[in-house]
Amino acid sequence: MLALAAVTVIPWVPASPPTPVLPPVAPPCRLSQLHVDGADRKAGVFANGATGSLVGWVTFRNDGRTCSLMGRPRVRFLGAAERQVQRPLPEETPAPDVLPPPFSVRALPHARTANVEIWWSNWCGTRPPTAIEVTMPSGGSVRLKVATAPRCDVPGSPSTATVGRFAPLVPAPRESTRLPLRVGFDRPSYHVAAGAMLRYRVILRNTSRNPFHFTGCPLYFESVGNAHEIHVLNCRPAGTLAPGGSVTFAIELRIPRGIRRGRNALFWEIGLGTYLPPSWGARTTVTG
Repeated sequence: MLALAAVTVIPWVPASPPTPVLPPVAPPCRLSQLHVDGADRKAGVFANGATGSLVGWVTFRNDGRTCSLMGRPRVRFLGAAERQVQRPLPEETPAPDVLPPPFSVRALPHARTANVEIWWSNWCGTRPPTAIEVTMPSGGSVRLKVATAPRCDVPGSPSTATVGRFAPLVPAPRESTRLPLRVGFDRPSYHVAAGAMLRYRVILRNTSRNPFHFTGCPLYFESVGNAHEIHVLNCRPAGTLAPGGSVTFAIELRIPRGIRRGRNALFWEIGLGTYLPPSWGARTTVTG
């Protein structure tokens, strides 16, 4: 006999994931300890783009001891006469439902990889370059294959490479991490006053043909407008779900006073860091 949830509605617990701790900065990575490559072995650094530009990535795998990859490299294109300008890629704020990487470029562990994003635009030379030269902040340079060039949009103007900072490269979640769950809410819509707590219920249904139980309580993301939080689901009382079985959780989200009044959308997603996390949404009206 399968164990079922001991309560009708599992209560909400304000459990949040621990704040990541940044490691001390390790000695700079030497080029000799890094395996440097383009995003695609055949196409080289640049594999795709938009509006005439190309976008690509250079990867840096640490084959040695823990070291740091801080800042951004310098790049230039080789094999053709063309004026070139390098610009910094604007810093982007991570999406609120994206988990921080499990390691830092402040101390890149052995066998871990960082990458650098490069946007390349306006190549007006008569022939494309043969390679891109990447120079490390700590010294040393490497040349990588370039198979194509961006469109010439402004003749007479230099070619521009917009270069990002070193960032951890985290592989996409494996399909085996996918949670066999379908998400639903207890109501089709909600009303809540600004400055109050939105209380709602989430129903999780086992969509697989096998019994399901949480091996570890997953993280979930919830948002209304620009109000968002990440918490750990109170999954221990859920027990084991039979195929097609469901369990209901009480969930809460504090709505800030500064939120936009009127129609908003409640969004809920479970299993951050898993493959294609299940999610659901509902119309939510904020008053007050």
